[in-house]
Amino acid sequence: MTLIEVIIAVVILSGVLIGLSNFTRRFQRLTNNHDALTVASELATARLEVVKMHRPYSTISSTFNGTTETSATSTANPPMSAYTGYTRTTAVASVDSAYRAQYVTVTVTVAHAATATTVRKSLVISAF
Repeated sequence: MTLIEVIIAVVILSGVLIGLSNFTRRFQRLTNNHDALTVASELATARLEVVKMHRPYSTISSTFNGTTETSATSTANPPMSAYTGYTRTTAVASVDSAYRAQYVTVTVTVAHAATATTVRKSLVISAF
């Protein structure tokens, strides 16, 4: 084997390894984003379930509108202490339509700062 053949083999091997390392880096980033997206979705769904179970209907807006919770919030419902880096915000809008149908729209937004992942879920609850 000559020196030129060895140099060509090393260049080819280096190109393959650089491409593989780039693929691995992107795959790891996507996996981290997917994990953060899954957790954010679960946190939003859990909050919507708490709002659905809240009684009486007339206090849904005053209880939940404008609340922001993090892992440091001791009164978070449901608790978020195990989820550092996530912020959950709840917004409630009351609607009285011309047809006298009264309902509230609840929107929960969960953001993860490290991955810039944001999940927004909404729920409509009619008067009961």
